[in-house]
Amino acid sequence: MRRSSILGALALAFVAGGIARAETLQVTGEFPAANREASFLRSISVDRFGGADGPALAIAIERALTNSQFAVVGGRVGRDTAEGSVSGAVSTGVDMQPYTQKEKKCVEKAADGKCTKEEEVSIPCIRRIIDMNADIRIVRNTDGKILFSEARPIRDETSWCERQSPDRTVETVVSGALRDIAESMRGALVPRVETYQVRVRESTKGLTKDVAQRFKDLVKLTKRDPRGACAGWEAMQSEAAGYPSLLFNLGVCAEQRGDYEAAVKLYGDAVRAGAGEGNEAANRATRLIAGRDDARERARRRG
Repeated sequence: MRRSSILGALALAFVAGGIARAETLQVTGEFPAANREASFLRSISVDRFGGADGPALAIAIERALTNSQFAVVGGRVGRDTAEGSVSGAVSTGVDMQPYTQKEKKCVEKAADGKCTKEEEVSIPCIRRIIDMNADIRIVRNTDGKILFSEARPIRDETSWCERQSPDRTVETVVSGALRDIAESMRGALVPRVETYQVRVRESTKGLTKDVAQRFKDLVKLTKRDPRGACAGWEAMQSEAAGYPSLLFNLGVCAEQRGDYEAAVKLYGDAVRAGAGEGNEAANRATRLIAGRDDARERARRRG
């Protein structure tokens, strides 16, 4: 069979098997910070961190929280006026463990340089283990309430043998770990706006031939006219009432236009009708409700 025929047959097989590229709707929404109460602070100062690597972590956290919803203030002014403060301690340990490893080594060679005899020998090696633990807490200065308290452990292990060097230095590992800890702090405290793709449901099993074809046409329409596709699905409700794919796709349309309460209800209806993927979608829409409400609360607190 010619190459073009083989590729054509494979393409048909993928389409017939339902593996053709899925259609999606693009959604933009704001998700809440993991620590919602701490995220409401209007200003924050990064105070002293104990340990040899503490000052470096403090600077990394300051950088990570800059350009967020917080006003990050430093120095004495920050300590005296910030609504919340971050502090903690960092401990870092480096353990070097010697060990031996078996390796074949040439002990005799022929005149032409080829090895004629090998022996198994023990070669010295080093295993390096770096353990870091950062204890971090956030205090609301107005009433002393601890809003955030976590330990963030990091472990790095690498090995090398004689005539080799480690693939990363202690300094590289430690600086990278400090950046990771600071970024995880941002992830816990800063809400995030995401633009993502949600796959629409394409199954038409159980629909009449005419309704199924119009449903499929609307699925294709999502590529060039998402609003038109959503309007078409809205118009189909009387013909396909309670159909899981229709309910799910209407939920995606509601999520896209920011009507998250309607999306949660539609996804729940879709689950009850047999669309299991509606559970994850409903959880996502619920988090979007929290993100929207948190944004309103922050705006209210800022007056």
